[in-house]
Parts: sequence; C-alpha cells; structure tokens
Amino acid sequence: MRGKPATITLSAIGDVLPHSVVNRDASTGSGYDYTRQLESIRPIVSGSTIGICQLETALSADNTRLTQKNTFNSPRELARDLRKIGFDGCSTANNHTWDAGARGLRETRKVLSDNGIAAAGPADSAAASGRPATYDAPIKVAQLSYSYSLMNSIEQDTTVTPSGFPWLRDNLYAAKGAAGIIADARRAKAAGAEVVVVSMHWGGQFQPTISADQKRLGDELLRSGAVDVILGAHPHLVQPCAKINGRYVLYSLGNLISTQGTAVGSPVGAQDGVVATVRLSRDGEGRISQSLTYQPTWVDRGDRHKVVLATPDRQPESYRRTVAAMSAGGCDAKPAQPTS
Repeated sequence: MRGKPATITLSAIGDVLPHSVVNRDASTGSGYDYTRQLESIRPIVSGSTIGICQLETALSADNTRLTQKNTFNSPRELARDLRKIGFDGCSTANNHTWDAGARGLRETRKVLSDNGIAAAGPADSAAASGRPATYDAPIKVAQLSYSYSLMNSIEQDTTVTPSGFPWLRDNLYAAKGAAGIIADARRAKAAGAEVVVVSMHWGGQFQPTISADQKRLGDELLRSGAVDVILGAHPHLVQPCAKINGRYVLYSLGNLISTQGTAVGSPVGAQDGVVATVRLSRDGEGRISQSLTYQPTWVDRGDRHKVVLATPDRQPESYRRTVAAMSAGGCDAKPAQPTS
C-alpha cells in the first residue's frame, strides 16, 4: 500500500493472571484498584500508539463468583485499570477462557467493551466469531488470538470446545492449523489492515525453551507474509524472541502480574516479564519495517504484588535472566535500559 510514510509503536505484555491473593492486595474494601500494582508500566504503554495485554482470566460484571484457586474470574475494575494504564486491547484466548462458563465469556467481552478495550479472542455468538480486534492508527493494525485450549479442565485436548459452542474452534490453533490462521490474517488485510498481530497462547508451562510446535507455527505464520508480529504467552517464563522474514515472534513474554514464584513452588523466572515495544515504520512505497525494544519487569510479591521495572541496578538478577532469555533466539531486540 503506497502512501504517506508513517511510524507507530505497539507495546505488549505477558500474562495478566490475577490469583486470589493478587485480587486481595488490590482490594479497597469497597472495590478493587490495580493501579498501584501496574503503575510502573504506564509511561511505556500509554506512550505507545497501541497497547495490547494478554488477559488470562474471565471478568465479572458484578464482582461475583471471583477467582478461587486456579479458576479465574476477576473483578470488573481490572479492565478499568488496564485502560487507565494505557491498554487499547487484550487477547482473551487462553486455557482459562471458559473458567466462568458462557456467562464469563459474555461478561468478559462486555466489561472490556464498557471500558473501551477491544477484545481479540473467543466471542459469545457464532456471528461474532473469528473477528479480529482492529486499531485505527496511522498504520492500521488487526489482532487475532488463538490458544491451545480454552478449557483448563481438559487442556490436553486441543480441538474440543464446550458443548453448544462449536464456533470457539475459531480460536483453537490446533483446530485451525497454520493455514487457517494465515487465511484469517489475509482476510484481515483484505479488510484494510496493514499489519496483522497474532496473539498465541502456546508452549509448555514453566518451560524456558520454545517447543517444536511453537517453532513450526511461528515459522509458517511469519514466512507467509500475512502475519507480521506474534505475541506469545502461557509458559509463564520469558522465552527467546526471533526475527523471521523481517518479522518478530516473541515466543513468551512471561508474566506481567501473578503470584507465581519460588515461594509457591514455581520457577524463579515466573516473577519475570517483558513489556515489548515493536516500532513499525511504513515508507512511501508501503513497505513496513520493524524494530523491537523491551523493558524487563518483575513482580514484587512482598510489596502487594507490585510490578517493578527491572534494571541492572534494581532487581538485577531478574534483569539478567530476561535479557539472556530474550537474546537466546538470535533476536535483534534491545533492552530499554542500559546493560551496565
């Protein structure tokens, strides 16, 4: 697409996974407020043209049936506060999508919409199924969202949908296959998108290395030319990024916020995350180039689950882990903070 040169930035994060203790720490007594926990990333996200989150929880419209153990349903204020931080959209396809059932699916979409946040992922009707989230920026962006499963109780069966909701297969990458995702991306471009971002909930939980499935899918999608950026989540650890066919795949952005960590039996890296910022530049001939910077983050469980920016001087061990992980795939991404 020929036209006036333009540049936008897209910032993305890893899993927003509010365990019950995270919600407890956000409680005000009369509601919930997550801004203190998330405030540190506001300058990055709000300063970007588009901010995208990975929402690994249902949302409750009336703050009932909230998270218990590993069944996630979060207060409506979470969406309000994600919007305050600067997020324009969220991926909602993950293995906890169905934790609150059909009601949770419906309410999640409503709560996000009521707070001005676009949802890329499963819809509560066949008519709305498969539609991307779209972002009207100087370079138009569409976002698609897929997961290995939508039901945590049967997460090993990667093609089954809840009874009565067959259209949810549109968000299962094992059911769609690479060809189906590429076809979705091409439809988004035919509808006017210049860039297609694909959010993928994939890989092995607590695995620092990418799986054969991630590698194969990432290669096929980016080499097709139809998909421009892949944002990965689910492993709960930061995994390498790579640049394939001039396009980035972030295999896993780790956790933005959760209570995971060594104190609860998770790997030390489960407190690490990344705010990745992709710079997309279009020249006069319509060619779009990419560059990538990232800000390591760390969840301070002892400070009411506050997300802090990890640097060489603040949480240096977390910073070093994240930089090493991001660099392991030969990616040309640069950390936002100096390395010394």
